[in-house]
Amino acid sequence: MSVGRLTADQATIEQQEIVDQPCDARTLVIAPAGTGKTFTLVQRLDRLSAQGLDADEVLVLSFSRAAVHELERRSSRSTDAGRFVSPRTFDAWALELLTQTYAGEWQLLGFDERVRTATEAILAGDAEEFLDGVRHVMLDEVQDLVGDRRRLVQALLEAVDTGFTVVGDPAQAVYDFQRRGEHDTGDVFSWLRDRYRNDLVELSLTRDFRAVSPRPAGLIAGGDALRAGAAVDPQQIASSMRRELLDVPSAGALQEIVTGFSYLDGDCAVLCRDNGQALEVSAVLHAAGVGHQLQRRSGDDLNPSWLLELFRGGSALSITHDEFLAAGGLDGDTAEANWKALRALGRGRDRIDLARLRALIAARGIGRLRLPAPAVAVTVSSLHRAKGLEFDRVFLLDSDPRDDEDPLEQARLTYMAMTRSREDLFRLTTLPGRGRVHRRKSGESGRWGLAMFGAGRRPWLGMAVEGHDVDHEFPAGVRGFSDDPGAVQQYLADVVRPGDEVRMTVLARDVDDCPAPLYGVEHQGRLIAIMSREFREAMGRHLGGRKAGDRQHWPATITDCHVEAVEAAAGSTAEGARAGLGEHGVWLAPRISGLSRFHYEKAEG
Repeated sequence: MSVGRLTADQATIEQQEIVDQPCDARTLVIAPAGTGKTFTLVQRLDRLSAQGLDADEVLVLSFSRAAVHELERRSSRSTDAGRFVSPRTFDAWALELLTQTYAGEWQLLGFDERVRTATEAILAGDAEEFLDGVRHVMLDEVQDLVGDRRRLVQALLEAVDTGFTVVGDPAQAVYDFQRRGEHDTGDVFSWLRDRYRNDLVELSLTRDFRAVSPRPAGLIAGGDALRAGAAVDPQQIASSMRRELLDVPSAGALQEIVTGFSYLDGDCAVLCRDNGQALEVSAVLHAAGVGHQLQRRSGDDLNPSWLLELFRGGSALSITHDEFLAAGGLDGDTAEANWKALRALGRGRDRIDLARLRALIAARGIGRLRLPAPAVAVTVSSLHRAKGLEFDRVFLLDSDPRDDEDPLEQARLTYMAMTRSREDLFRLTTLPGRGRVHRRKSGESGRWGLAMFGAGRRPWLGMAVEGHDVDHEFPAGVRGFSDDPGAVQQYLADVVRPGDEVRMTVLARDVDDCPAPLYGVEHQGRLIAIMSREFREAMGRHLGGRKAGDRQHWPATITDCHVEAVEAAAGSTAEGARAGLGEHGVWLAPRISGLSRFHYEKAEG
């Protein structure tokens, strides 16, 4: 625990000044990494309640699910009325606004389109009833609101015309890439200072409670320079932050120290420039037998396997608290915390609605319920996905800056990454090269892959396999390959484990109208799943749109992938019932990932 970390009833003078602002105050808070932002927001919620605001009169929005989860976790410990406020992401709130304002299947739209449509609804005055009653708006992580999301916030604040508490840190704005090509150069901080210049209260948090030992003076100075905005020279600050990174103690090469990860106390993270590099690090950890998790992107949720047990009771439409405890197989506080989250599906009743739970599993949206997740000792993440997270120990994988990278974004990413650690920060040397084989992202598929220099039109030697690439529509054994579905389910439950190696092999060609072959997933020689149509279409784009008849250019086998977890899956209820797996259409499926390697038939040379 950090030296000087606050207890539940302590606050610094600068935190207390933020907490005590009137409910109609328009407050902008600059909160650098580790300065007790979440603690301050929770205290602020309690104070707003004491000032007479009900929970439904305070709107709390944040950029990321991770930040929302942390806000909710901290506020739930409070004994005051602030614990009843429900934080949401901007995207989730936009969907709620559209659902309650217009008829339609808004969940079928992408995040960006929903945000744009919600903004239009506010500007048109159609959301007045939805916004009626909001007396205070609390916005977290606003430095990452760019483009459409920034315009949504501007429309919201102008529409409600009430007090607000806006919190962010310009030095940690790492999502500028989302507005490239939009010709959008605005930011929330400048807009607030201009729009509310006559009554904006601007405050700051300065004390670092995260770090056990003081951060390097150069890192702190770099953060201050990044917050200075237009006054900073981009190339100069990028060079300065690069020097700070090179001054971090080196732990050597990942391959030399990898076995030591299993013996570290506390939690640790290996932070990488991008997701492709994270997949390479994951492969090194798998080869050394080191258990770990890949930090998933928002919306790519894991469905815990124990959820399947809730559907074992035949055709029941809901289950009670006692039935949940008996079926879930969870212990003590973990069971109660999960019950509390799942009970939100009961539409006000003290039950879990299984139809709604099944729909969330099918949509891979279980993360919206914020189920408590088991602690993981080692996390591998890209820099962007590490936003808002903290770890006892952080290992930063070094890589040379790219020529096409914006220097300010480069500097902010470095600053953000170097402030994720509570105790120790180390630098790892660059991963060794592969000769002519290199890692790059495909413009056609949007996925990372392995390519060969000078290979002409067909350079690809592999493609990233992602968590949603296994087919969930049918239980294993009824499509693509024949097996007893019940026996496969038992095998998945009893034999398949996280970290196990798998490979994909061609099961059939010319299946439906998708040019890529149908691939099956093999575990120790046994088929346990088939790959989804989404995976096959991505492979077609990745390999340049191969035609179905051009068979010699499809890999015969795909290797270098591992099991992330065995998870609950939801698909065809009819197929599940015919397979003897119950009436709900819920079963087990492997979740796999990796920077895969393609293997072609020998006849191709």
